[in-house]
Amino acid sequence: MGMQKQADGKVRRSRKEWEQIFDRFRSSGQSGAAFCRQNKLPKSSFEKWRKKVGRPLGVKKPTPSFVEWPTAMTPASVSSVPLAPGEFELSLPGGVVLRWKS
Repeated sequence: MGMQKQADGKVRRSRKEWEQIFDRFRSSGQSGAAFCRQNKLPKSSFEKWRKKVGRPLGVKKPTPSFVEWPTAMTPASVSSVPLAPGEFELSLPGGVVLRWKS
């Protein structure tokens, strides 16, 4: 059973169809607006269904692959030992301390 066109010309899609649309959207790499234009989808319906099925329940957002290292840390928040300019220290669990000098 595919999408149904109503007498007023509007298209009704099932939840399964919207799930397939969002699978295609996620793999497209496009913005929502661009995807809607290309696939002739009403933006309002897209956003409504995006909240319902855009991300399956229980799936966490992907963790970022890049983490920015703050460069303006005060020495007290990093180490109790004063660090020279260009040095930084990283304390890891278990008492491991790594110190870099540039």
